Amino acid sequence: MTAMIPFNNCARVRNTLVLVVLLALGVAGVVRARLAYGYDQDVQKLNRFVQTSEGNTPAAKAFREGRDLIERESWPQAAAKFNSFVSDFPKNRDVDAALYWYAYALQKQGKKDEAAAALLRLIKEFPSSSWRREAETMLVVLGRGDAVQQALERNNCEIKILALQSLFQANEERAISFVGDVLKSTSTACPGLKTAAVSLLGSQGGSRAVPLLLEIARSQADMKLRLTAIKRLGEQNGDTVADDLARLYDADRTKEVRAQILRALSEMDNARAETKLIELARAGDDLSLRQVAIRYLGEKNGSASLDELIRIWDADRTPEIRAQILRALSERDDPRAHAKLLDVARKGETPELRVEAIRRLGERKSSLEDLLQLYASENNPGIKQGLIRAYSEMNDPRALAKLYEIARGAEALELRVTAIRRLGERNDEQTVEQLVGMYDAESNVEVKAMLIRSFGESNNKSAVRKLMAIARSDQSVDLRKMAVRRLGESKDPEALKFLEDLLK
Repeated sequence: MTAMIPFNNCARVRNTLVLVVLLALGVAGVVRARLAYGYDQDVQKLNRFVQTSEGNTPAAKAFREGRDLIERESWPQAAAKFNSFVSDFPKNRDVDAALYWYAYALQKQGKKDEAAAALLRLIKEFPSSSWRREAETMLVVLGRGDAVQQALERNNCEIKILALQSLFQANEERAISFVGDVLKSTSTACPGLKTAAVSLLGSQGGSRAVPLLLEIARSQADMKLRLTAIKRLGEQNGDTVADDLARLYDADRTKEVRAQILRALSEMDNARAETKLIELARAGDDLSLRQVAIRYLGEKNGSASLDELIRIWDADRTPEIRAQILRALSERDDPRAHAKLLDVARKGETPELRVEAIRRLGERKSSLEDLLQLYASENNPGIKQGLIRAYSEMNDPRALAKLYEIARGAEALELRVTAIRRLGERNDEQTVEQLVGMYDAESNVEVKAMLIRSFGESNNKSAVRKLMAIARSDQSVDLRKMAVRRLGESKDPEALKFLEDLLK
């Protein structure tokens, strides 16, 4: 039997069904080999039909009409058209394909039994059909018990995964039992099946799956399966599961397992899970995992978690912990979190903490006014450097104006140079023009040198031309040399021609 005339959407909609199933599994990465029920094979079969088409015969015309209906996703009309094709042209060589697309249009309407009947007829009457494998796969998707059982007994991994999905929908107890058998198996013939089985167990098995998931999480030799089981346990969201995960964290010293448990606890909408997260953030025995717990705690929206973050800050002097808390506070849209960050920025115990708080405040546009006021009242050059950096990372005209003010003003030289460097990193036309004007008005050689460096790092034409002007006629020989060096690093054709002219 042959395939039909190409129609891209027809192939696309057929592929969509498979993608939906695989995404439901949560294990799309497991299925690397393409299913028979997929796009590429459809296109190949349809393209082959172009070469063997019967042209403008009534049968070919009828099939094209069916194709057009599939392409428009007009499922009732498509089903009727392909059903008529089977009735009107019973001896046509493409009846098997028509039966397949008839079934496809039926299942799109939710008519599973009628679709299955058409597929079974295809398999019975056309056992050698090139559409048989697609028909068998669709039967699995439809959850037909006999097709599911046959698929589970095959060696085709992708079909087995589809079959297991259907079995969970049809008979949860049998599916859970099958997962247990799969996990006990030492076979390596289908490496993706175990991962898919655990994922399905968690997503489809409900509370009945919890004991088996816990067993996998505690003692499975395959780390990937353990982590998958822990993730799925976190989705159960019950008090008992939260307690089980907390006990597993205390009993297991494996870092990957503990990190996954923290993630699972953080994703549970459960008071006991949050209590354990707070406990580990406050006094966990591993510094890096404490930081992870604090990060997850910061992602909670409740006032209790914010209160706890502030309490940990006040009680714990560990630099890494405090840095993580500052990050967590910066991600909270809460006035109290902002107030705590601002308090640390103004009077934190060390310059490093103050600068970190300033950096985190700089990530929020709403903090600009506070940061501008802080610069005016601050005397520590290191803190002012941190503020300049924060201004440079804020997309706000007021922050840009402050950088210009510092660059031009009577500030300490190192602050002016830092502001110029940050302005130079913007590399836009308006900023470059401002820096060019600043060069002409500047008398300090070190400031001019930083401006030349900024011009050299810019790919803006105005910057290149300013370098050429400096190299040609600046009063300082040293600055002229610096400009020439920067031009030599440029790939601009105008700069290269200028250098060639200098050599003449």
